[in-house]
Amino acid sequence: MRRTMVHFLLLWVAASLSTCAGQALAAGQSAPPPQARVEQSPEEALRARATEFWDARVKGDLVTQYGFLEASAREQMTLTGFVRARGSVNFLSYLIEGVEVAGDQGRVLAKARFRMSLPQVERFGPWTQAAITRWVREGGVWYLKGSQEDAGQPLTPGGKQP
Repeated sequence: MRRTMVHFLLLWVAASLSTCAGQALAAGQSAPPPQARVEQSPEEALRARATEFWDARVKGDLVTQYGFLEASAREQMTLTGFVRARGSVNFLSYLIEGVEVAGDQGRVLAKARFRMSLPQVERFGPWTQAAITRWVREGGVWYLKGSQEDAGQPLTPGGKQP
């Protein structure tokens, strides 16, 4: 009964909103102009994606963080495996200090403030540490590399390391 009432209310609100919008357009008011898409440089696009990723880290949103992984990493690890592999670090804040792009490869330097949620060390901290992450552009969108082993190495176009 309660579920039916909630569905009814949602339908009523949606119908009311669409009626109001229709009346406004019929009265001669025009719809708001669509937002102009501003082209971002590769560095700006990577900074924006890294900001979204770090926001998810601070919120503890593991599902969103998993969505930032490159396709090959998501093929190798399920969401459940990703969630199980995390857990003892709680990120409190971050500051992106630098972004570097070479072709479809990118690197982001962030300063992260975090606490450990392990009984042996949770009374200590919080700590601040630099974090370098590697990114790859797939289909025009930046994704976090599954392996971060070469995060400290220089970028080269095409992803080849010296």
